[in-house]
Amino acid sequence: MDHKLILNKLRSFMKEESLDFFIVSATDEYLSEYIKLSENSRYAITGFSGSTGDAIVTLKDVFLFVDGRYHLQAENETDKSLVTVVKVGMDTSPSVALIERIAELSNKSQKIGFVSTKISYNNFKKLAEIFKIKSLKHQEYEYDPILKLANIESEDYIGLIRYIPTNLSGLTAQEKFSLIRDKFDNIGIDIFILDKLEEIAYISNLRGDEIPYSSTFKARAILYKDKIIIFSDLDKIQTDIRHKFGKNFEFKEINSFLTCLKDLIKGEDSLTIGFNPQVINLFIYRQFENTKNKLIELDTSPITEMMIIKNQAELEHMQDCFRKTDIVVNRAITWLNQNLEKGFKISEKDYADKVKALFVEEGAYGLSFEVIAASGKNTAITHYTNPDPEKFIRIGELVLLDCGAYFEGGYATDMTRTFLAGGAKAEASNEAKNIYTKVLKAVINGLNHNVNEETTGFDIDKTVRKIVTKNTDESFKFAHGTGHGVGIAVHESPPRLGPSDASKTKLYPNMCFTIEPGLYSDKWGGVRLENTVTIIQTESGRKIKTLTRSKFDENLIDYDMLNEQEIVWLKEYQKRAMG
Repeated sequence: MDHKLILNKLRSFMKEESLDFFIVSATDEYLSEYIKLSENSRYAITGFSGSTGDAIVTLKDVFLFVDGRYHLQAENETDKSLVTVVKVGMDTSPSVALIERIAELSNKSQKIGFVSTKISYNNFKKLAEIFKIKSLKHQEYEYDPILKLANIESEDYIGLIRYIPTNLSGLTAQEKFSLIRDKFDNIGIDIFILDKLEEIAYISNLRGDEIPYSSTFKARAILYKDKIIIFSDLDKIQTDIRHKFGKNFEFKEINSFLTCLKDLIKGEDSLTIGFNPQVINLFIYRQFENTKNKLIELDTSPITEMMIIKNQAELEHMQDCFRKTDIVVNRAITWLNQNLEKGFKISEKDYADKVKALFVEEGAYGLSFEVIAASGKNTAITHYTNPDPEKFIRIGELVLLDCGAYFEGGYATDMTRTFLAGGAKAEASNEAKNIYTKVLKAVINGLNHNVNEETTGFDIDKTVRKIVTKNTDESFKFAHGTGHGVGIAVHESPPRLGPSDASKTKLYPNMCFTIEPGLYSDKWGGVRLENTVTIIQTESGRKIKTLTRSKFDENLIDYDMLNEQEIVWLKEYQKRAMG
């Protein structure tokens, strides 16, 4: 893909449209985290392949905004003569930083263009404040002009949507509808517009695989008093599956969704309509914004509140999925070490492909994100999703393996192990042991963090971050959060574990989330260790229980850096762990 050519075409388009700025998004009309790279406008313009991070294009400059996971990757993948990488810190988000940069760069009466189907209503409200303050004009485009300029066409996916059984979901779709409808009644909402794909998958017990690294499917939904209508491609939802649903579920073609939305404007004016401004795109909001009914914004809907608290059946299934992921990771580590000991040449690409094949052998329906298989200095790239076929893994260097998958129930797994390549033939340097053990010490304290009714992700992050950064050489950075929620989405939110206000929400029993500190140096490499956990309620109170059971690498542990309590815990964990 010729990124410079596409950029020049965009600037010609901007001149024709009298635009001074154009916001380039990395998402789709569903505001998905992962989309096909071939359909990613941000990639087409900048060459950056990360899952998140948007850009501003002016007639002279391109500014790409990325969080700490992508600082190094964005620098490596973009042409510095064309793109300026803005490395966003932990105290804000790329989307906020982008809006702030527009405020800095823009002058009165300048005009900004953006795609209304690819920006959330919440982010538009922040933009609108800048428009007002700076007297800016703006132009909304329903269709992304970059896709046309780059001759990019969406690929039709031929695949079926499946229904997951109750022994995995814990509740039937009808039972979920009744419980969720009661919750909306309690807060006085008559109609709720669902634009979050995970919520639609959750309430319907339906799963698909048409979206990369997701078990959701393309759909919209409207929850009424007595029913929920799901709008999707009905050719993918077979009749026998639709017959599994009760009277409260209707299915319609996706192209009738906008008509139903507009009917809300024409209908009675005594209803209260709810929506989530963070997940609904601006174009959808425009269809009902002029309704006479009362509009209520919910940053977290009752559906998400129910979805993030797993029931017993979901937890048991997720534990089984993590057991399979442990098997994959341990088989992958053993395979690599044995082949290196035999003298075989194994590239990063070979290794990533082997991990994918092992997931298939364990019955995975798909990956929950692209396999990260980094070695040597590449371990410093937090989300290293393009393994090099020419980079061969050497005995004695670090390998970082971060992987996960979806199995029958459509719940994600996610875990990371950094290990010394070569097994018994390898010998770790003192620096490798020091960095590894420091990260491990932080993980141990995160896994054993005291939790009560007031504990938040912010609290755990504070403990972990203090340990991992204490007396650490300034060349090593920990520029991402300690963890994230895990469920139908591999990055479920809430909860979050980080240093920002977004992580100051309480953690509850049966939530699932990761604990994954790391240390990274551009010149040396990096170490990350990740366990996915849940919170359980015991007679003596709440405690963290790990779902991940893979061992930590004994070749890299300096026990002199651990206190007695940490050593006792670690030895017990290693004894019970897989590997």
